[in-house]
Amino acid sequence: MEKNIKLLSYRMNKIDFKFHEGIKPGTKFQIKPKIECKMGRKDSTLLVNLSVRVNEDISSPVPFNLDVALFGTFTVEHEQEQKVLIAEAMDCLYPFLRAAVASITANCNIPAYVLPVIDTAAVAEGDGVAIPDQSLN
Repeated sequence: MEKNIKLLSYRMNKIDFKFHEGIKPGTKFQIKPKIECKMGRKDSTLLVNLSVRVNEDISSPVPFNLDVALFGTFTVEHEQEQKVLIAEAMDCLYPFLRAAVASITANCNIPAYVLPVIDTAAVAEGDGVAIPDQSLN
């Protein structure tokens, strides 16, 4: 299938990690990452900001707080609806985001946290990111 956009460049704009001290070994956590994709456009240039956030709240404690954002620049080669372009941009950038999160957590000397596979078409349709709860020991 021919793509409608072409990746020109991407970069990490933000990496923030904070480990929660005092966690007892064997504690189970339900991690619910919040993934967001914002897009802007100027002529045939598409600017995309893709981010993930894992934050602790009272109802759902997590072993760490994490905030990672990356920025991608694309060129639009074939005009399509915005939701198609968003889905294609996410298809392209999300693997980089997943790899960064896994690398960051592994380099912090904790088990690597790998973001789940998501349905980018559902995100582009405005249905949000349906992410299954993930258990982590």
